[in-house]
Amino acid sequence: MGMPLLVGSMAESLGFSEQQLGWLASSDMGGLFVGSVLTALLVTRINRRHLAAAGLLLVILANYSSTQSPDLLPLMLSRLFAGIGAGVCYSTCTASLAGSHNSARTFSILLFVLVVMNAFIFYIFPIIDGKWGINGLFMFYLLEAVPILLILPWLPRYCVEETDEVVLEDEAGGSAIHLHIPEILPRLCLAAVFSFYILVGAYWAFIERAGAAVNISAEFISGTLTWGQVFSISGTVLAVWLARRFGQSKPLLFALMVMVVTMLVLAGKVDQATFLFSVFSFSFFWIFIDVFQLGTLSNIDHSGRYAALVPACQGVAQAMAPTLAGTLLSHQLGYSSVMVMCALASTVALFIYLYVYRELLRVAPDIADAD
Repeated sequence: MGMPLLVGSMAESLGFSEQQLGWLASSDMGGLFVGSVLTALLVTRINRRHLAAAGLLLVILANYSSTQSPDLLPLMLSRLFAGIGAGVCYSTCTASLAGSHNSARTFSILLFVLVVMNAFIFYIFPIIDGKWGINGLFMFYLLEAVPILLILPWLPRYCVEETDEVVLEDEAGGSAIHLHIPEILPRLCLAAVFSFYILVGAYWAFIERAGAAVNISAEFISGTLTWGQVFSISGTVLAVWLARRFGQSKPLLFALMVMVVTMLVLAGKVDQATFLFSVFSFSFFWIFIDVFQLGTLSNIDHSGRYAALVPACQGVAQAMAPTLAGTLLSHQLGYSSVMVMCALASTVALFIYLYVYRELLRVAPDIADAD
């Protein structure tokens, strides 16, 4: 959470180059990937309360370590372990929620919580950064994790039993219908998650720097990012309504198309108007896409095996994306090249989901347009 402002603070406080900032952001996101994969392997075998506790303790220790050295390598290692702890917590969460009924509503609640927290972070981070610098931000992450330890007794201990079938209720007779979804479809959904999060990782890590590069004030940038997050809260409610009316696939495809247009607009020109438009559009439709990506996977895989791997795909994409973006910037290609890369990543995800939707219409039409 708060990656653009964290990157900006490291640039101002520690004096790292754009490429080094990309490495640091990638360390955080790479740790998220490692923690998520470890959790996906262990979540059906051991107590999830123990997993979450281990993740939280790692977040606390790694963020404290981040305050101890301003050098690049020790800081990269600290951010890696902080990301691992976060990945354990996030993947345990998605594994617990996967397989629930009315997945659009369930994951909308999850995204609502994330959006509210992100908006708060964008409000409070400039205040903390102004008083205590980058170490203040690391301590915020540390202190944020401490009270969560108190709610672990309410976390379910184990995942439901895995199954390879999707079970639907026959409305006419009340009997269960067992459908076998081709294994390739949930795997393609994970590939689409990865592609879309190349966009998220690159945009989120460098949008603050892109605005600063054209002399947009820090107050305007911070305010836009904060209000963009507040505005996106409405997306969690609208996503549930759209899912009930149109299913999940059609709104997902539409949101991805809008995201492509948003990135291309920013690639053409960065000024206050396009910065404002891109942040609000990105924040709003990011919520849509996350809700429907998780919901689509839950609809075609009730066991939650693939939903538990979503944080891993997000993490590895967000680990790669800042480094890729930083490399483009190090070759003096400008922030427009980063936004073109983001548009291409969203286009790939769009075509993958279009294929998945067409295949579901062929083999399981009820699931294709399910909410």
